[in-house]
Amino acid sequence: MSALAEELLAVMAAGVDRPPSEPEFNRLALTVFAHQFAHNRPYAAYCRARRRTPETVSDWRQIPALPTNAFKEADLTTVAPEAVRVVYITSGTTRGEEKRGRHLLPDTVLYDASLEPNFRAHLLPDRETIRVLVVGPSAKYHPHSSLGHMNSRVLERFGTAGSGIFWTDTGPRFGCLAAALEKAEAEGEPVCLLGTAFGFVHFLDWLEGEGRRFQLPPGSRIMDTGGYKGRSREVPKVELYGLYSAALGVPESHVVNEYGMTEMGSQFYDEVLRDSLRGEPIPPVEGRVKIPPPWVRTQVVDADTLQPLPDGEVGLLRHHDLANLHTVAAIQTDDLGVARGEGFEVLGRASGAEPRGCSLAVEEFLASR
Repeated sequence: MSALAEELLAVMAAGVDRPPSEPEFNRLALTVFAHQFAHNRPYAAYCRARRRTPETVSDWRQIPALPTNAFKEADLTTVAPEAVRVVYITSGTTRGEEKRGRHLLPDTVLYDASLEPNFRAHLLPDRETIRVLVVGPSAKYHPHSSLGHMNSRVLERFGTAGSGIFWTDTGPRFGCLAAALEKAEAEGEPVCLLGTAFGFVHFLDWLEGEGRRFQLPPGSRIMDTGGYKGRSREVPKVELYGLYSAALGVPESHVVNEYGMTEMGSQFYDEVLRDSLRGEPIPPVEGRVKIPPPWVRTQVVDADTLQPLPDGEVGLLRHHDLANLHTVAAIQTDDLGVARGEGFEVLGRASGAEPRGCSLAVEEFLASR
């Protein structure tokens, strides 16, 4: 393992409440950029086309951010092809499945180092372990899903006896999940339910069809993630959280939304559970703010110019994730958001065609190859 990777692991091991100073983050970001410029040829060509090199860049904000769609066009990795051991592939969307992005990694060491302290802080701020029940993909049946790896890793790292994943290669096992919930309810054992929004909607519809409801033990919590992508009926977040309470007995204060993407090694979470346990007011379901972990910086940029916007203005989210040492750290998304203080609010995907700024950046990437 390189000295740079060791340094990044140390930052992550310090946890989410010990952020590096801004000069220290800047130094690390520039060091990662130099590494990626030297070893990631397609990305280096893109940076040269923008006249941004390690010699000309002095601040992490100046490092060129690569649109996520570029991951569909090239193998963006700093390691040799024979060293790639992990391949995560983006899911198909309602925009079409003819081409998917790939995130190529030598291993999951940095991914796991980023995942564990961040998950613990936001889903388990009050306990070390919990019964983990997963309504989503797993590493066993979905080896090219980063969410599948996350689910399996969380269960392995934090799950107690009775934990399980209730989704196979053929789909959900709702009957088995209901039995696990019934057992937890009878034993008074809190659970942590992990799943996608569309998976939970299917399960809630199944429960209604079966005429079943649960009152899960106090301390139970839910982490939901992702959109619907045409795989279930779409349910507004306020309505969905009401269903969590009515059908499962989990209050809004214990429902944590996760935001992540295949092209990144880090995730973002609502602060609501941490806030509620500290006795702070519970924010409304809509408008909750996510705080980046210390090894990530997030900006909101104009959809046309890709220039940073001030707090309160709607734009596209751009993330600079040091956990992406082996690929590209600066990622330009087409997700809409608003900067709010130290964090940001996610507003969803930009509708229709790819935003103009991202489209032009992808064209520039293709022309630079």
